Amino acid sequence: MSELERHRANRLIAAMPARDLAQLARRMEIVPLRPRTVLAEPGGRLRYAYFPHSGVICLMVALRKGVTETATIGPEGFVGFGTLLGGKTVSQRVLVQLGGTASRLRIDALLPAVRRSPALQALLLGYVRFFIVQTLQGVACNGLHNVRQRCARWLLMAHDRAGTNSFALTHQFLAELLGIQRPSVTLVARSLQHAGLIRYRRGTITIVDRKGLERAACECYAVVRRAFEEIVARRPRRRRRIVV
Repeated sequence: MSELERHRANRLIAAMPARDLAQLARRMEIVPLRPRTVLAEPGGRLRYAYFPHSGVICLMVALRKGVTETATIGPEGFVGFGTLLGGKTVSQRVLVQLGGTASRLRIDALLPAVRRSPALQALLLGYVRFFIVQTLQGVACNGLHNVRQRCARWLLMAHDRAGTNSFALTHQFLAELLGIQRPSVTLVARSLQHAGLIRYRRGTITIVDRKGLERAACECYAVVRRAFEEIVARRPRRRRRIVV
């Protein structure tokens, strides 16, 4: 597989106009995403944009009562879109949750390319719009759905992005992601395992029954997937404007 093909494992990179991609690819490098690596802390500057090929990057908020996830990013998106909106610093902790690889590009190389190309700008801002939909749906989900449904939803999202049926995930970290206590995660994971939907052993979760897990999840998972297809994946490649 060529390096350009490896870059295209990210869906946004794969959708970039050929001319823009040819220019940006010369500035991109492929880097590992190691679990628990902090890419940026609140108040710091993000020097690079990360376009994951696999794995999951979480945006985390640290409060007095603990740390919780606000959003996740995988091969469908990129980290660093706040700079497209004029942001100078990072407002949340950017943490690699599931390992993988990513295409890394300096922000000072990405921004001029976005300003030069309306098509590239529309593509990346389309992802920003989807990200807002995903985040707002997550807020509603956390307030209205039970822990089992939310856990199933998160595992489905991780499965989509990991590129494999098995991935490392401890009960403690899943509790942080869901904003709940560890014993609650243990009970839910045990319930999903007894139902034959997952298998959990020594910090590794394996998705056994994908369809069953989808039935166990709330409707938020399907809503977010549909939003991505409607806003980002099916956008005409040459469209110059997006409706927000």
